[in-house]
Amino acid sequence: MSARKRSRTAPRSQQALRLTGGEWRGRKLVFRPTEGLRPTLSQGRERLFNWLQADIAGRRVLDAFAGSGILGLEALSRGAAEVSFVEQDRTAALMIREHLQTLGAGARGQVHCTDALGWMRAVSAPFDVILLDPPFANDLFQRSIDTLAASGCVGPGSLIYLETPRDFAPAWPAQWATLKETRSGSICQHLCRVANTDSTNGA
Repeated sequence: MSARKRSRTAPRSQQALRLTGGEWRGRKLVFRPTEGLRPTLSQGRERLFNWLQADIAGRRVLDAFAGSGILGLEALSRGAAEVSFVEQDRTAALMIREHLQTLGAGARGQVHCTDALGWMRAVSAPFDVILLDPPFANDLFQRSIDTLAASGCVGPGSLIYLETPRDFAPAWPAQWATLKETRSGSICQHLCRVANTDSTNGA
């Protein structure tokens, strides 16, 4: 009996996350833990995609510091046209590719195994939605904001989600308007939108 029960669960060397909504709602994805990996829990994901429910279908999404890839996969499940996953850890990047194939979403997801900050600096085409969840141990939160703001990843109307420790106070660019901010336990979730008008242009 105990052996049969163990066979139905992921090995201790693996973890499982369940997609919370959309086409693949309820699908469980197994991944191998890697150092610094801290996937957004289901409650936080549900809150995020409730915020984005009118802004995700058909959109172009960036999942930077993708980790397990669960945020980008949730976006695809909920109708995003395409998602670019950027994850430096090779094992984690491979697992994201495997999940895309398992879900039949290989054509809608591109996985880039590289440094997220460097990758963002090289991008010229803006994304509709940017998901930022840097490793908490590396203190990359403000650097991520500043790098993104100076990159071609954002354009008028882009939505930016950032997940940080509860006590972190972001210094947002002047043209980013805070739409949502929620603290839950040790985590704070932020959602901003880039202004639709260019304040540098004279009337």
